[in-house]
Amino acid sequence: MIRILLVRHGQTDWNNDGRMQGSTDIALNEEGRTQGRIAGGFIRQQNPAQAYVSTLQRTQQTYEEFRLSLQPEIRADLIERNLGVWEGRRGKDVRAEAPDEFAAWRRGDFTPENGESHQELLERVTGAFFDIVRRAADAEPTESVDLSFPVRTAVVVSHGASLRVLLQGLGLVQTVQTAPLTNGAVSVVDIPLHAGPVSSTLPKGGFDDDAETAGIIRSLTDEQIVAQSLLRVFNLSPELLSPAAAEDAAIY
Repeated sequence: MIRILLVRHGQTDWNNDGRMQGSTDIALNEEGRTQGRIAGGFIRQQNPAQAYVSTLQRTQQTYEEFRLSLQPEIRADLIERNLGVWEGRRGKDVRAEAPDEFAAWRRGDFTPENGESHQELLERVTGAFFDIVRRAADAEPTESVDLSFPVRTAVVVSHGASLRVLLQGLGLVQTVQTAPLTNGAVSVVDIPLHAGPVSSTLPKGGFDDDAETAGIIRSLTDEQIVAQSLLRVFNLSPELLSPAAAEDAAIY
């Protein structure tokens, strides 16, 4: 089985101020680093063997707080959606000045000037996900705290809109009325390599992970990955992982 840990980067000052960040390269603030450290406790328990971040520093800084001895691969296709002329503006101001365009953008029907369309974003992030899943063929199965058998695990640190559109594209969350992902939150997608049930009474839960598995993973089509993806955890926020986080910024 393959497990992909999807993490939204921690908070930045622009997040805190309600500004539309997009592809602008903004660093984490102290709260964002704390969120990364809290998420890191969960990530380390999953023992990822592969790691990926976007080209923007806020994802790389979040990953640093995980305290993993694993060098991540930097990928441009994990970057946040380019919002064109809206970048840097407060969302509430854009909505007040252009309510119809803002509503259409939220639906995926409008692209700000010089920005990236919803379809372009969808194709980019799903393409990245499919590639990352197939690359798991080269990952060593590792133990996970919540499973009784080893799995091939990768961690991906990306951005709110990119991850939400990815999950929508995989058919794992609703296209409309999906709440924004929380800064520092973890979502977990499992990709079983067969269509049978997961069983706590069978060795490895009923999954096979032998020498032939790598070949099976490499041969997965995009359609098979979509069909077999299961959303195990959605938007597990730092506050849920550690309710004491607001009182203890040094928590790991």
